[in-house]
Amino acid sequence: MDTISVVGMDLHREFSKVAMMAKNGKVLETRNIRHENHDEMAEFFNELEDGTDVVMEAGFNWPWVADLAEEAGLKPHLGHAIRCRELAKGMAKNDRKDAIFLAKLWLAGGDVFPESYLAPQSVRVMRAKFRTRTLLVKIRSQMRNSIHGILHKYGVKCAEATDLYGKKGRNILKRLELPAPAKEEMDRKLAFLEDLGKHIESIERQLNSELPQDKRAGLLQTIPGVGPIIAYGMLAEIGEIERFPDRRALAAYAGVLPLDNMSAGEDHGKRTNNRCNKALRWMALEAVRGTVRGSWRMRSLFERVKAKHPSTPGKAVVAVARELLEISHLMLTRGVPYMENPPPRPGSVQKADSCRSERLGTIGSRRASQMGRCAAPERVQAVN
Repeated sequence: MDTISVVGMDLHREFSKVAMMAKNGKVLETRNIRHENHDEMAEFFNELEDGTDVVMEAGFNWPWVADLAEEAGLKPHLGHAIRCRELAKGMAKNDRKDAIFLAKLWLAGGDVFPESYLAPQSVRVMRAKFRTRTLLVKIRSQMRNSIHGILHKYGVKCAEATDLYGKKGRNILKRLELPAPAKEEMDRKLAFLEDLGKHIESIERQLNSELPQDKRAGLLQTIPGVGPIIAYGMLAEIGEIERFPDRRALAAYAGVLPLDNMSAGEDHGKRTNNRCNKALRWMALEAVRGTVRGSWRMRSLFERVKAKHPSTPGKAVVAVARELLEISHLMLTRGVPYMENPPPRPGSVQKADSCRSERLGTIGSRRASQMGRCAAPERVQAVN
């Protein structure tokens, strides 16, 4: 008798279509499982043998299904939704065939199945907190822009307040003489902003209280321009750093790794991929301004790329964001803090010059200028 090797699940809002498949690809059974009562899903998983693979697309409602599968001793797996659709292009589509197709993809092997990251519950909790804060901050920005719109509509300027939304600025806004409808709209939006600010502060206090418990956050905060909130958000979106084989993989995950764009032998320039973790990309781009201001190394990279592409200054921002993420990968994998003056790489010209100078026991003025920032600090002090 054929045994169930893999279970393909096509998840929907109200129900899931389930296809149970043997190792030889034979469909043993299909059924619908309603979502009104989670007990029905738990009972189905408990009927399966421990270690059975359960495959589903990484849609909006996979977490609770994956958690129930893990509790039942099964092995849940996520398929990259967009790539799965691309592989199924041209095929007949319905719920049953979608579930069967996912199961067949899994049986085809890891080189065929486009597996996506199944974040553990601890990582999902971190992401939920940070993304909630990000959402509230975006709403606050929209509300502030709306208030500025009211002021521009009636030609009102508040030059006496440097911070229009600080304590002094809000008092000025409340005392403004505006038509009754505009005054009512202004008061309502100011009250909403005040309430929204309390929620944001509450989330930030909670995040700051959790950060000291994670040593990785301390490493990331050694990067100039990376504060506690950005460090927390980066850790939440990255998850386990071990799942990225190298630093380029992390940069590609955040959508800041330039990709070739060629056709018919013509080079159309590099481009970045929009199919990425947009939250991680946003955080890396947000950190660029502070990083460029606080690190001469990053500022030098920014100026070089900006001079090379004067008509597209955004390339310089993306270049620094990529460098920041690649350095973060190195720091997290090796457990070392940020170094403004990194040691020369093995086999590099600077490394060879350093070794030769140590053998000679001296550093000439020309050699020291060639070595630049990679010269040993104690030797630089001796020369000075």
